[in-house]
Amino acid sequence: MLNSQYVLFVSKQEVLVQMDSSLQRPDGVVVTYRRMRFDFEEGFDRYWHGGSAFRSLFWTQLSTSFQPGERFFIDSARALKGVVDDPALLDELGAFCRQEGHHTAQHLKFDEVNAAMGIDVEGCRARFARSLSRGREIYGPVMQLGVTCALEHFTSGCADMLFATPDIAEGADPRVQALWTWHAIEEAEHRATCFDIFEAAGGTYTQRVTALVISWLSILLISLINTAVLLSRDGRLWTWDTAAGLWYLFGTKGVVTRLVPTFLAYFRPGFYPWEEGATVDGSVIRAWQERNAAHIVYLDAPTAAAL
Repeated sequence: MLNSQYVLFVSKQEVLVQMDSSLQRPDGVVVTYRRMRFDFEEGFDRYWHGGSAFRSLFWTQLSTSFQPGERFFIDSARALKGVVDDPALLDELGAFCRQEGHHTAQHLKFDEVNAAMGIDVEGCRARFARSLSRGREIYGPVMQLGVTCALEHFTSGCADMLFATPDIAEGADPRVQALWTWHAIEEAEHRATCFDIFEAAGGTYTQRVTALVISWLSILLISLINTAVLLSRDGRLWTWDTAAGLWYLFGTKGVVTRLVPTFLAYFRPGFYPWEEGATVDGSVIRAWQERNAAHIVYLDAPTAAAL
């Protein structure tokens, strides 16, 4: 569907902006910067995900990937900004960069609380950073953007899963869950931004799927190593909770298992991020925004000039 209108809520007031766009976005979807506030001042439990050490530390370590990861995303997209001749895509790129920068800022606050509890967030972050640094050294600009597209496919797939099957977040501290659902919404919104730039830059099918395999295997491997290290330091590695946690990831309805169709879809030659399977659409975004209005400090409502 071509995006002919965008609908946003500002302080529960509907703002409707109509415009023509060459971007293939569902109605009601626009990449939008939101400045957020989350209630981390009072802290949260070390095992904030239903008391499970495995689930909590798995998502805690994943949070540490965002500082190096989102800097990599922003840099790789900006490096190929010159190939884009669509003003709407250029403006979307600007909003994408603002979103990613704010994701980093908010996750750093979350990470700081975990660090204060003695969790080795810096060690986890360093493992992700080393992998991305190798990518910068080995790959050229187009392939780096291919890696970004692959990881954006991972994050948007997680977002679709979270909103389609909310049981994966069952038992999570509401304050922490608010952070992750906001991040998920915005990852879903900009799922096609880097993909469109990659195609404009002449990225090939081979580059795209090669980046997918390398990137997904890397993030999964590093996440498992990080989680094992954190569990071991807590004396919680060889427990039934770890066995249950592995089932949470790899069981018949596990997080990783549910992502397999998303992974395989990327291999279709005609794949595009906004297609069947993308469950976060304009209606989901609007509903989330209304429910979470208390966390939104500032909402950058779009204008025809900005879009």
